[in-house]
This record gives sequence, structure tokens and C-alpha cells, in this order.
Amino acid sequence: MPNKEIEEKQMQKVIDTLEESANKADPSIAEPYIMMDDKRFSEIEDFIPEPFGAKTLTEIHDWVRKNGKPGNNVRFTKRKIYLLSPATAYATTIQELNFEKPSKSRVTFVFVKSDGKWKIIHAHYSTMPKKN
Repeated sequence: MPNKEIEEKQMQKVIDTLEESANKADPSIAEPYIMMDDKRFSEIEDFIPEPFGAKTLTEIHDWVRKNGKPGNNVRFTKRKIYLLSPATAYATTIQELNFEKPSKSRVTFVFVKSDGKWKIIHAHYSTMPKKN
């Protein structure tokens, strides 16, 4: 049985790396932790009508490489990690965005352990409704 605390810290590091990648506007920092070469990879974003795979994520990353600006753009808060098996887990978090208009999204990451490392095989981002 895996050490739950160690496994959770490794997944926390992956989420930290996604945050760093966004704040440096450098997708290459995050790409080793995303299973884009696996045909099962998928992502859901509010600004794209349907789930998508690695091709669309590559296009998004290429846009960020050309147009992204480093800064305090993204912060993941209220993280919770749930280990489902020695090689499968998911995490929930709140993503705080600081672009033209600050916003927040609810996020779910599905992790798979591949070659001894936790990687994201699915991500789901959902804009939070505004509080009244």
C-alpha cells in the first residue's frame, strides 16, 4: 500500500508546477506532468464547447507561448486530493485567475501514476458563478 502522505505531496507538486507554468507563461514547465501523449487524455474548459484532447491543448499552449505574459496570473487554493488506488487519484481545487477581469474556477484533476510519477490524464475547469 502506498504512503498516502507521500503520494499526496507528489500530486501537490504537480499542481504547484501547473501554477508556476501559468505564472511564467511557459507551458513547457507543465507539459511533462500532463499525459498529452496518451489517447485517453482529455480536458474540459468553459471557453471551448466540447471536451478536447492533446491537439487542442497544444494549440492553447502555442498561443500562450506567443501571447502569454508572466505575472501573478493563477493560484490554486483549497486543494483536496483523493487517492483511489495505488495508481489513480483525483484532486479538487479552486483556480483564482488574475487577468483583465479576475475570476475563479472549480477544477478537478484526474491523476494516473505513470513510470512512478503522477501525471494528469484529465482536467475539468468550470467557472464559478458570481456571488450576489
